[in-house]
Amino acid sequence: MQYTTINLENINSIAHVTLNRPDSRNAMNVVMIKEITHIFSELHKDNSVRGVLLSGNGQSFCAGVDLEDMRRTGQMDWNKNVQSGTDIENMYIAVDHCSKPVIGKVHGHAFGGGFGLCTVCDITIADRNTLFSLSEVLIGIIPAVIGPFTVNKIGQSHFRALGVSGERFDGDHAEKIGLIHYSVKSDELDTLTQSIIDQVMKASPQAISRFKEYCRKMDTTNSAELIAELRASDEGQEGLTAFLEKRPPSWAK
Repeated sequence: MQYTTINLENINSIAHVTLNRPDSRNAMNVVMIKEITHIFSELHKDNSVRGVLLSGNGQSFCAGVDLEDMRRTGQMDWNKNVQSGTDIENMYIAVDHCSKPVIGKVHGHAFGGGFGLCTVCDITIADRNTLFSLSEVLIGIIPAVIGPFTVNKIGQSHFRALGVSGERFDGDHAEKIGLIHYSVKSDELDTLTQSIIDQVMKASPQAISRFKEYCRKMDTTNSAELIAELRASDEGQEGLTAFLEKRPPSWAK
């Protein structure tokens, strides 16, 4: 698939997915929503990829869903209106369910739908000057589609407070409430991002994938059977043997 609103580059087994509508602060239009869904669905099953770095070109990470598209959708018939919401939800599910570790590198603005993208990254680093906001109530709607992902990330209390007020806050507050994991100075963003990528590359690809799945299905997983399966697997045996032999495992070389 040829992408028109995002850039994709594979660098040392890390897929760099960059939102690329800088003139609109990477607001997600219909095309971008479909392209993000497609690319993460493909990366999910791409064995040549060990991780994904999600970022945005230009002045902002993502200013949310394109409001002009949102207004047009509200003028469509009911079924098309509902389908649009389903398409947005499917995009977040594709990112959330990606078998690869997803690292978010955030700057500028993360409003509405961009805020939502932060909630489905596994590890998120942000420039401390980034502005975040659940801004939907300010334009007469609510953050319904990203609600479950956001509650899972920051809890019901912060979701309610931010969803009611629509207030803007910086990276330090985003770190405090658990929306992001690291709030850093702008000149430290690249260095920390690379450090996190290096750390993730030390881990077993299979173990990361199965751990992410386990996090989603913990309540219904037989943990004893899962750990038995992974102990007996090729990567499980390689990891245990490598540790005992005091050498790096094959995937970390």
